[in-house]
Amino acid sequence: MQLHIERRSQRPLYLQLVEQIQERIRSGALPAGSRLPPIRQLASELGLTRLTVHNAYAELQADGWIESFVGRGSYVAERPGVKAQMRPSPVLPPVPLLRPGALAEIMRLSHQPEMISFAQAAPAQETFPVREFGRMIQQVIAQDGAGIFDYGSSQGEMTLREQLAIYLLDRAIQAPVEEIMVVAGAQQGMDIVLRALLDPGDTILVEQPTYLGMIERMQVQGLKLVAVPIDEQGIRPDALETAITQHQPRLLYTIPTFHNPTGVCMTPERQEALLDIAQRYSLPILEDDIYGPLSYDGPAPTPLKARDTTGLVIYLTSFSKVLMPGLRIGLLSASSPLLEGLVAVKRLSDMHSPQVTQRALAEYLARGHFAAHLRATKALYRERRDVMAASLQRYFPSDATWSVPSGGLCFWVGLPPGLRSTDLYESALEHGVAFGPGQVFFPEHSVQGFMRLAFAACSPEAIERGVQILGELLHDQLIRRQRLRVRAFETVPMV
Repeated sequence: MQLHIERRSQRPLYLQLVEQIQERIRSGALPAGSRLPPIRQLASELGLTRLTVHNAYAELQADGWIESFVGRGSYVAERPGVKAQMRPSPVLPPVPLLRPGALAEIMRLSHQPEMISFAQAAPAQETFPVREFGRMIQQVIAQDGAGIFDYGSSQGEMTLREQLAIYLLDRAIQAPVEEIMVVAGAQQGMDIVLRALLDPGDTILVEQPTYLGMIERMQVQGLKLVAVPIDEQGIRPDALETAITQHQPRLLYTIPTFHNPTGVCMTPERQEALLDIAQRYSLPILEDDIYGPLSYDGPAPTPLKARDTTGLVIYLTSFSKVLMPGLRIGLLSASSPLLEGLVAVKRLSDMHSPQVTQRALAEYLARGHFAAHLRATKALYRERRDVMAASLQRYFPSDATWSVPSGGLCFWVGLPPGLRSTDLYESALEHGVAFGPGQVFFPEHSVQGFMRLAFAACSPEAIERGVQILGELLHDQLIRRQRLRVRAFETVPMV
């Protein structure tokens, strides 16, 4: 096929593929029964990701233009486009996707004995520096005695904020201690920002897909979520500006580095475009950078906050993924006018974070322990990432799609066309494997054909075994689907 992709067009890349293939089918250039190129081949020829081509084929199959068969590939349907003609409207209405407690269920599955869980993006317990941190706690208690358990500063202990200012320099962020606040993990940081800047009924922009925990938090607070699509370079500036002009949002929430769940990193050009748009519309941005330090193939991309010259970016990170989640220590960094309001909400929320863990972390950072810990942790996670990549290649159907993430803790996998993660989810649990079903990460439309696989907390042996089980279940679903098609074809009366 001679296809042309216009990368500067406002049309998503996968839709450009859909429309051009449809046109070739209509014109007869691709007659019924013609075999389409395999996803990997077409992606390579056009310089696209396999995920983009997968999305295009899935759209074509959903509308009846093509059919896919296990082990044989994708072909132009005998009566192409019949399903599309029967649709009353090409516009899909928003669907309530999340039942209450989806995040809680993912966390519960991650702690089930005998369960191979790829569900929660959790760190590996064997990386936790328990002994070193225990010594830090003993030291600060010996130094301060009972005073360490007294009330503290709502903004955070000064000794820790000083170390956090140094820590942020590794992310190219120059933040004075006056513009740093300690929070009880990223979850509390999100809650504080939303309560400080938005009221129920206000509109917030999020990426599509995005972090499940933030979706649930926004819904509980009664906020209106508007999703902005992303592609291989991050959030799309054209779609962002359209959403701003149409919905007048109060805030944008974004994960530019090692995006959860897709693993995408926003390019510098996209970052500059995003900041330019935010400045023109005076739109505050909440940047979630909890995965930023976990870069496996080179230096991590520079965060938005490092490029911010207007003070519109509120920077959020935590030590839950890179050290120990049980510490419940994270930070917010914002310009002084914004931070004052955030500190006021923190004071009303829990008064202050525990002094003993704050002081212990300050000592841990000051003595240089964290740098060595991060090097060892990244080496372990890099190995587990590579095991998962090899296992997916070995056991998953050829029409499944994924990209090997250069950082973070998750793979974002596109299922073969026509398969749904909800069908696989229950079957996988019965076989002792849990994963994050893709639809829970989409705030607006039900997108069934994805799954998120977190690798950091599983041993290499568990990763390979779990992926093998999932691969076998996917192959079984494809075989059953093919048999159903054959039976349906056999029952069609001959004319």
